[in-house]
Amino acid sequence: MNPSLLAVILFAGTAYAGTPIFVNATTDVGIDILQIGPGYPEEGKMMGGMAAADFNRDGWMDLYVVRGGDARDALYMNDGTGHFTDVGGAWGIGTPAYCSGVAVGDVDGDGWIDVYVSTHGTQADGLVIDRHRLYRNLNGTGFEEIALAAGVGRTSPSTPDGFSAVFGDYDLDGDLDLAVAGWRGQSRGNRLFRNDGTGQFTDVTATAILHDMTPVRGFTPRFTDMDGDRYPELLWVADFSTSRYLRNNRDGTFTEMTSAAGVGHDQNGMGSAVGDFDNDGDPDWYVSSIFLPAAFKEGNKLYVNEGGHVFSEVAEARGAHDGGWGWGVEAIDIDHDGDLDIAEANGWVPGIWGSDNLKLYINDGTAHFTEAATASGLVHTGLTRGLIRIDHDNDGDQDIVVGGYHTDVRLFRNDVAGPDTHWLRVLLDTSAHSDLAPDGFGAVVRARTGDSEQMRILDGGASYLAVSEFSAHFGLGASEVIDDLVVEWPNGRWNRWRDVPSDQSLTLSPCFIDGDADGDCSVGMQDLGMTLEGWGNPTQAWRNGDVNGDGAVDFRDLNLVLDGWGE
Repeated sequence: MNPSLLAVILFAGTAYAGTPIFVNATTDVGIDILQIGPGYPEEGKMMGGMAAADFNRDGWMDLYVVRGGDARDALYMNDGTGHFTDVGGAWGIGTPAYCSGVAVGDVDGDGWIDVYVSTHGTQADGLVIDRHRLYRNLNGTGFEEIALAAGVGRTSPSTPDGFSAVFGDYDLDGDLDLAVAGWRGQSRGNRLFRNDGTGQFTDVTATAILHDMTPVRGFTPRFTDMDGDRYPELLWVADFSTSRYLRNNRDGTFTEMTSAAGVGHDQNGMGSAVGDFDNDGDPDWYVSSIFLPAAFKEGNKLYVNEGGHVFSEVAEARGAHDGGWGWGVEAIDIDHDGDLDIAEANGWVPGIWGSDNLKLYINDGTAHFTEAATASGLVHTGLTRGLIRIDHDNDGDQDIVVGGYHTDVRLFRNDVAGPDTHWLRVLLDTSAHSDLAPDGFGAVVRARTGDSEQMRILDGGASYLAVSEFSAHFGLGASEVIDDLVVEWPNGRWNRWRDVPSDQSLTLSPCFIDGDADGDCSVGMQDLGMTLEGWGNPTQAWRNGDVNGDGAVDFRDLNLVLDGWGE
């Protein structure tokens, strides 16, 4: 049966805004690459990274893809029509290596997005030790490799190691720090590096993480604020029941509280996705794992946030636990109905998982899921690993790119169909504010339409070995206007835009004025009214008039409003 017709039958009578339909557009967009070819070490079976970012800042997402072995990686530059050309050689993508994962971010604050690639060495060095790459972006014209000079060229002191990596501002000083996961036993390859503000890094693992990370068989770290205090936790997904939840102490250190938080039940944690799956205003955490058939079954885990660093695990009850041998995952509103769905890569060989198709869990709005990959046209039975979301053609919906071990990279174009498929895509520009991390890393974006509110976090990724585009994407269903669009910045301030038309990509920048209670870049009667109305209410500052961000609304806020009157 035609997949599109099957999708219509499957979703008939539901509340979905649109019917999710994917088309394999790989050849059409110019992508032609096989990942992780012959000759890799044994760990090559677990590799296949990529990242989406606008490397030349022309407003179109480009694509970095690990090729590995005896071939250099690919840098697919978007020509402004959604078509890609590999310019890796011309841009200075260097010596071939046994590459694994990719992280992207502006590490030196110069406005250009840099690339970090974890590797397991090269044939030339005999796999004696890892030698990661940090490609510094030269003003959107090329790269220079500076990993050793920047202090992030090595993670394990004894053996080649390095899987997923991620950038994030854990100390809220306005620059991007780096976490790298190590999987090999006793390699001591799980590392946290602090950025000094210039793109030079110091290994602070021993002093910042108040927990022995040596036993952790790390796959995917992620910086995400899970309790609303703006300081991101470290969610460290790992194999063999060694995943860790590391609470940010807001003093440059982290405390391990996996068991206390009710997480870490994933027996073989691989990939990580964070999003507000139940639309209650706080972030939940989804972890891919291995689903074992018959009586002994575990599978993926969905940790629903109950507040105060406490989570409930509900994946099986919500229909999202059987992902086969799961790897990369991503939270995406595929059908533009206002809630987050989940896409998952999978596969292993030898074994019963070798011919598994990708998974696509469609959210019914209450964080209950129906698997619909085949019905939607998202069909790929290779040994997939990395999976990302990207709006490659700037048409407003989120496309999917997936790669893996001994498999070709594929781009599935999202052709979501239906009369009520409005959307909004938000990117952030913080280049004028040195106290904010580049591209708004750590910001929370909220969109309210009527009685419905959605929340997205721009945390820089990562899923397994891969990083999606830096955007907050909202499906809006039938709503043509967003009543309130709010950005909560990591420095504790916020901005609000009212009556924002749908169906557009916006790049928003901060505007900070003392006394601006409603975040609209002016001070007047509305700010005074908000402050008086919120008097004594300590919650959700941007709603209640907490002008100075101290958690209370009182005379100090009123004075700021009066002092700033007319600004």
